[in-house]
Amino acid sequence: MAYELKEKEIQKQILEYLQLKRIFHFRNNVGAGMMGKRFVRFGIPGAPDIFALKNGMLYGIEVKRPGSKQSPLQKEFGDKMNANGGVYRVIFSLDQVLEIL
Repeated sequence: MAYELKEKEIQKQILEYLQLKRIFHFRNNVGAGMMGKRFVRFGIPGAPDIFALKNGMLYGIEVKRPGSKQSPLQKEFGDKMNANGGVYRVIFSLDQVLEIL
């Protein structure tokens, strides 16, 4: 049985590649948590894990492990981004990033 990479491992490979190639990017955290006694939400629900900007094109990279699916909010965000000239993709491996960039 072959070892299947975890989502965070795939994400790390992608972030290291973008850094190595000097492609402007950032890791986009979305979630919620307690700050002291206060509950705080951060990020835009459904936004991709990574944003990259190359040659004037904005890429939204949603990292998933093989077999995983997007949430309805992620699908909605991706549809809006693609409809407005960006490139949103669900990515299961570093090789797929090489294909779109």
